[in-house]
Amino acid sequence: MHFFTKKCGFFVDILKKEMYNSSDMEKYVHKKNFEIKYCDTDFRDQLKLSSFLAHFEEVAGSSADELGFGYKHLKPKALTFILSGVYCEFSKPIFQGDKVTVKTWPNPPSYAVFGREYQICAPDTDELLCSATSRWCIYDLKEGKILPSKAIEGQDYSTYNTDRALDFSAWKIPAFSVEEGEFIYSMTVRNSEYDHNMHVNNTRYADYCLNCFTIEELSSFHLKSFQISYARQCRENDSLHFYRKKTSENEYIVLGINQNQEIVVTSKFAFEPTE
Repeated sequence: MHFFTKKCGFFVDILKKEMYNSSDMEKYVHKKNFEIKYCDTDFRDQLKLSSFLAHFEEVAGSSADELGFGYKHLKPKALTFILSGVYCEFSKPIFQGDKVTVKTWPNPPSYAVFGREYQICAPDTDELLCSATSRWCIYDLKEGKILPSKAIEGQDYSTYNTDRALDFSAWKIPAFSVEEGEFIYSMTVRNSEYDHNMHVNNTRYADYCLNCFTIEELSSFHLKSFQISYARQCRENDSLHFYRKKTSENEYIVLGINQNQEIVVTSKFAFEPTE
């Protein structure tokens, strides 16, 4: 029995390796189906920006679990992934009740940056509704520092899917001084914004930034693209102040600073008039 179990485990490992590594096999893409709920949508019954990021976070987590470096693998080592930036392009609005397939795959990392790609498609036709690319870092919760990618053990990065959902590399969003921008509002971070890493979850910043636009403005436009860059972690009782600056026709940069006048988040919005 012990011999049989041991041999089965050996063959399972071989099959798993072949599934992800063989050049003859299809490139690794993790897929998950969702039905858009009322709580996922905004006043137009469209999928909220923060809900896009939440669906990306969900599939990234289940993909990482599948590949052996998910939350359950990292938590005992006091390690976690933190998101440093996301860029999205939207092809078509997604509405309450729609069914979608969200796809994701990791790219081979650099010394310290992990890339992860996303696509949202119609499940029946595979019509592309949204594409996104993101950058992550592995973070040591005890030491409070970013670690090199080799900190994740047991990964052969040379076998990773190198396809890109978007050909994008302009990760630095130009900042501006508060004097150049228009002050919109202030807020105080509370406990409901937290996730298990004991800081504000990345999805919440999308709502913070989008709140710099009015319902009237958002009713007249739909979002063409969105980029967000995370600079500092925010915690309970931090005061955040948001400014926006129009950079060209229907394009804006939103800046969030804390009580110490430090930039915590920068985002970029490109809109198109509704037809």
